[in-house]
Amino acid sequence: MKRKIVSALLLLFITFASGAVLATYYITHSTATLSRLITLHQIEDLRQHLVISIQTVQSDLYTVHTKLGHQADAIVENVTKLENSASHCSDCHHEPQVAADILEVQRQINTYQDALSYYITASANRERIEKLQSEAAAIGNQLLNRTELMSIRASRNLEGMTSKAMGKIHQARGVLYLTIVLTFLFGAGIAIYLIRAVTGPIVRLVSATRALAGGDLSHVVASGDRTEFGELATHFNAMSQALKENYEKLVREVEERRQAEEALLESEERYALAASGANDGLWDLDIRKNTIYYSYRWKSMLGHKEDEIGSTLDEWLNRLHEMDRGQVEAKLAAHINGQIPHFECEYRIRHKDRSFRWMLARGLTVRDEFGAAYRMAGSQTDITARKLVEEQLLHDAFHDALTGLPNRALFMDRLQHVIDSAKRHQDYCYAVLFTDLDRFKVINDSMGHEVGDKLLIEVGNRLVTCLRPGDTVARLGGDEFAIILEDITSRSDAEITTQRILEAIRHPFQVEGQEFFTSQSIGIALKSGHYEVPDEVIRDADIAMYQAKATGGNRFVFFDTHMHTSIINRNQLEADLHVAIENFADFVIHYQPIMDLQQDTISGFEALVRWQHASRGLIQPMEFIPLAEETGMIIPLSKWIISESCRQLQAWQKLYCAAPPLQMSINITSRLLLLPGFVEYICACLQEYRLEPGSIAPEITESTLLDHTKVVEEALAQLQRLGVRIHIDDFGTGYSSLSYLHKFPVDALKIDRSFIAKMAGGDEHQEIVKTIITLARNLKLNVIAEGLELDAQLTTMLGLKCPFGQGFLFSKALTAEDISRWIKDNCIKFS
Repeated sequence: MKRKIVSALLLLFITFASGAVLATYYITHSTATLSRLITLHQIEDLRQHLVISIQTVQSDLYTVHTKLGHQADAIVENVTKLENSASHCSDCHHEPQVAADILEVQRQINTYQDALSYYITASANRERIEKLQSEAAAIGNQLLNRTELMSIRASRNLEGMTSKAMGKIHQARGVLYLTIVLTFLFGAGIAIYLIRAVTGPIVRLVSATRALAGGDLSHVVASGDRTEFGELATHFNAMSQALKENYEKLVREVEERRQAEEALLESEERYALAASGANDGLWDLDIRKNTIYYSYRWKSMLGHKEDEIGSTLDEWLNRLHEMDRGQVEAKLAAHINGQIPHFECEYRIRHKDRSFRWMLARGLTVRDEFGAAYRMAGSQTDITARKLVEEQLLHDAFHDALTGLPNRALFMDRLQHVIDSAKRHQDYCYAVLFTDLDRFKVINDSMGHEVGDKLLIEVGNRLVTCLRPGDTVARLGGDEFAIILEDITSRSDAEITTQRILEAIRHPFQVEGQEFFTSQSIGIALKSGHYEVPDEVIRDADIAMYQAKATGGNRFVFFDTHMHTSIINRNQLEADLHVAIENFADFVIHYQPIMDLQQDTISGFEALVRWQHASRGLIQPMEFIPLAEETGMIIPLSKWIISESCRQLQAWQKLYCAAPPLQMSINITSRLLLLPGFVEYICACLQEYRLEPGSIAPEITESTLLDHTKVVEEALAQLQRLGVRIHIDDFGTGYSSLSYLHKFPVDALKIDRSFIAKMAGGDEHQEIVKTIITLARNLKLNVIAEGLELDAQLTTMLGLKCPFGQGFLFSKALTAEDISRWIKDNCIKFS
């Protein structure tokens, strides 16, 4: 801004100075001209005086009796003036003609002066005087004429010069006026510019300061120019921003301080409330004075009143359990000495009622500038309930929730200790029993899980009563129990205990007013030097248990290495079965004819699967079907059997005409029957091969009906609505009553081959078969006799009017190709 002001004023000064110089120039030039005019006027006046003097002299010369002497001085004086004027005039700068005229006038004046001198000084010679008079008069006339002529010219010239001088004067005045006007206008413009350049920013700054004073700290001044006002605006904005930030910071600090004060007040109130009503007891130890403050809650936690406990540390320490006092004192000292960052300790402390309560104490020390602790404060929390829960959780983690017996984790831990003890002491012997209830699944599914659980509890209780105090019985899961017999002397000790267990379990159980009978299959593994971990012992006892169950149950079997070999073979068979299931290429279905005994015609077939093993040859179903059941591979295998049997039945129905059409009996596993979508799969096969629903007959066992009553009932009902026939396989071998025959939609019963084979042994077995046939006839069910191998058996069945039969007497199970050859070779007739 200073540069702008200086520049504007300098420009104004230059403008004014230029006008002044130009006016001065015109004035100076006009002054010189005026001075010259004045001189010229003076000369003109002298010239006039000269003319007048000459005229006067001339007049005197032509006047009679004029006293020339009287006029002599005047003429001399006029001549002298004229000479002086002429001398002055000759010094001026004239044109060449004017200068020549002036010189000529000066010469004539000199001549005229000489003539007058001669005239004045002439003698009294009249003629001479007249002659001199005439000559002087002639010279005077010439001088007068020339002077008048010059005067006329000078007057004219003087008028021109005067006119020019006046013009220059007017020009100088105009320039001066113009200079004054321009200077005024330019000064006014500069003033307006400077006013705007100065007052505008000042007004904005004043407005900004007013806004700032009014509390608007976010007000910003525009700082576009580069003058001192722009710099001032920039600094003002920076100051405003700084004030705003400082104000906000101050507001935050004030707010934080207010909140801190409120928090402090709240904290003080909270502390007061906490101290009076907190669940935790508070304590404050003055280390220097060795005194301690116990809050009311601290004292009431121990059942004491306010005045019943003093202010010494011994009031606390003397009440601690003798097994906990040492660690409490050690941790207090360690924290006070700075060895641990904080004090925290769980301990038992004596209540007023003489019982001990579990407490958790926490505390921190306050230290001086030297790091020495002079105060320590903390809290005491009653954790008795938590400790009880922890103990319960610990118990639950290692005990079965149903029976309260040790679970697998605890059993395995104890067994590991037993194994380690046997390694350290060669004469130390032990036995592990692995037990499984026989037919428990039937009871559990038929009577409900609640009854099954109560039965397991009773079994666990009886097992405990059969053991010594040092032995361990655990429930591993389901109906499986495991027992450790420690420090036995011989194999016979294990046999005696196991026999005692079998006898105890064999007695009936009373559950919810009902009586149940069950038994156990027990596998026993004795001490062995190769056992390293519990899983190895459990594995061998488990193998022995399955061997006991496979031989009929309700017995025990000791493990030997041959069993292990059979398990390895079983595992290999399972692996091979997995491979065979992938594409079913190794499986083949054999078909055994079912004959109409009364008409001696064929009515259908039973589909029986075989496994054509690559190395073991043809494997019968009893060797791999149970394994498939256990591993779940029975489901895809059964679906393949159903589909393949339907395909073959379609081919035979097209080849052999029979009325009714040929039927196909297919064994259905319980796992497939329970599978969601089983009925839909049967429908899909019937539609794919265009078979009548009555052409296929799923065969299920009695155990399947009894083990899964509700699910099986629904599935069989759906199949019956479709028109599919249901056959009960191995009828008469089950444990339950025959009431299910009224409940389930059954179409035919298959008499188990064991009854047919024993008919020759006496009338008792024949009566059983007769009873079954009569029962079926009364229930309007068909009967199929399995295992007919002898003519006598056929004769008996015909005598009992058994409608259908199958067995080696007619044909063994054959491949589809062999069936066609058998029909042709034996001239088999169709219904």
